[in-house]
Amino acid sequence: MSLITSDGILLRSHQYSESSRILRFLTPDLGIVSLIGKGMRTRGARGEASIQTFGEGSITFLYKPERDLHTLREIHPREGSLALGRGVKRFVGASLVAELLLSHNLEEGDRALYEWIRTVLHNLATAEESEVLTWVLAGGWRTLAELGFPPRLSECVRCDRDLSDSEAEVIGEGRLFRFDVGAGGVICAQCGKDTALPRVGPSALRDLEVLVEGRAPSTLRGSSAHLSLLERYAEHHLSPRRGFRSFASLRPLLNKTEESGYR
Repeated sequence: MSLITSDGILLRSHQYSESSRILRFLTPDLGIVSLIGKGMRTRGARGEASIQTFGEGSITFLYKPERDLHTLREIHPREGSLALGRGVKRFVGASLVAELLLSHNLEEGDRALYEWIRTVLHNLATAEESEVLTWVLAGGWRTLAELGFPPRLSECVRCDRDLSDSEAEVIGEGRLFRFDVGAGGVICAQCGKDTALPRVGPSALRDLEVLVEGRAPSTLRGSSAHLSLLERYAEHHLSPRRGFRSFASLRPLLNKTEESGYR
């Protein structure tokens, strides 16, 4: 048993008893840790400091490597807490990123991942309303890449052919490839021949490349189709026990009249 003090981002919490809560934090050195905060609800009622979901702070806890649940001793929220609660789309988007992390059950520290989650939560809290969904998508794709599941977008995932040199399927005025969720990326026209896989247009492919890098495209068309592709990809590669609830909560908030780069 050891007493550990660490930075932490609260991903989820739920009531455990009349006065206590279970909290799941992302930490830079231990991955995701589950803590029991005894008497937290009572202390909060007395006006003492508490931490909001997706907030960051310094946490001190008794750590026992052989156990899944550790005991929270102290928590000090960081000043300038995020304003994710001021918009449903922002909060649900942060919940989506948290679900990806929690479904992977991260047991080892990853400072690069921790810093990325800090970044995407900050962007979700501060972005213009019109850019929130773009940051949700960037948050989802880049988080999957940081967890070890980046989609292959520049070469055919089946034959390794450079897609810039590959002939694409031509429909109307657009060059289209196919996206194979199970294989983990885009496939060329030859490998995708006679398949019913989703077609990916050139603009959608460019947007995907930017999103996986953790950046926001200057414009984004077909956000509903982008979200559906992210959902299918995450479910296949993370295999959650139940479907990701945040996708279903987010979908009604989208503009249903958008044009799509997927066909």
